[in-house]
Amino acid sequence: MIDIRSGETIQELASEHSIILFQFSSKACTPCVAIRQRLEVWLSSHEQVEARHISIDAHPELAAQNDVLSFPTVVVYIDGQVAICESGYFSLDEIFAKLERLIELMS
Repeated sequence: MIDIRSGETIQELASEHSIILFQFSSKACTPCVAIRQRLEVWLSSHEQVEARHISIDAHPELAAQNDVLSFPTVVVYIDGQVAICESGYFSLDEIFAKLERLIELMS
């Protein structure tokens, strides 16, 4: 998963990719590191899913513009619309299962 680049916006990326996952995190968030590692492993076998990591330390405006109030947060857009949004304590396995069902439906 790559870090969001300067000048990229969530809205533009969501409109350019049929499926895109965003992980919002902070340097002070220990669980965010473990979640990113698990996401990267899952993403390596799901190449149809684009992904960006957003550090709120570097891009607080992106968190504010997208109503992200706690960390970690994972947001998935499908065809430009929010399909999954989980913050705080959540199950990555449930997110993966939802994503795999959505990917199947889109195939």
